[in-house]
Amino acid sequence: MWIAVAVPAAIVIGILVWWLRRDRPTGPEAGPEREPEADAAFVEGLGAYDATGEALRPDWERDVLAVDGTPPRLISLRLLAEGFAALEEAALHDPQGAVAGLMAEYAAAERPGVLHLRAEWPADEVDGMDRTAFAEAVQAVVCPPDAAGVEGFADGASLLVTVTVTDAEASGRNTLMLDLGRVLDLYAETREKRPDATPEEVLREVVPGLLAAGGPGLTWVRPPTEQERDTVTTACAPPSD
Repeated sequence: MWIAVAVPAAIVIGILVWWLRRDRPTGPEAGPEREPEADAAFVEGLGAYDATGEALRPDWERDVLAVDGTPPRLISLRLLAEGFAALEEAALHDPQGAVAGLMAEYAAAERPGVLHLRAEWPADEVDGMDRTAFAEAVQAVVCPPDAAGVEGFADGASLLVTVTVTDAEASGRNTLMLDLGRVLDLYAETREKRPDATPEEVLREVVPGLLAAGGPGLTWVRPPTEQERDTVTTACAPPSD
């Protein structure tokens, strides 16, 4: 569930501290280790930034921060926390400035872990689908009910896909962030070439192609493993006859 950072502040700060201190990946991909004072400073900086006007909506379970700003964007909470920790003493001395600097950097350009979203949506329906129905149609392709290892959450502008893998060597959860605005652009292009195809057929051509290309229009909260990529690709495959 999306919740605003400022309401209620005490509960959200408690959740943020829990998120910072819960078990994180270890090894070369774990990023800089965060000290308790850095966690406290990060909480302070994030809270101060939220008060400046760009509403923040964290999804703690999926490790995603939605920013209702210009442009609207999704940011990996892990990326943001590690970027803050990498600033070391500068971040501890000026938490608000450190968070503001990172937010400005992420607003200027996309990068792995940062996805820019479309602020405006076409007023007309697409093949009889409004914004909500289109989001649901994309989610049905990426996260069909019978698919193992994927779970989707669509809010009209984006689709978050939680990918869970478990094997003898590794297990864990990772989140794919997908920009539905760019899916819509590709849908329109493909629809012109295939006017007789059903909406599902068009999406089953567009979405796997976007996933295979790796973007633009999608990113992950952390670099995905081959198995995580394969899990999503398998889920999007057309049903077997």
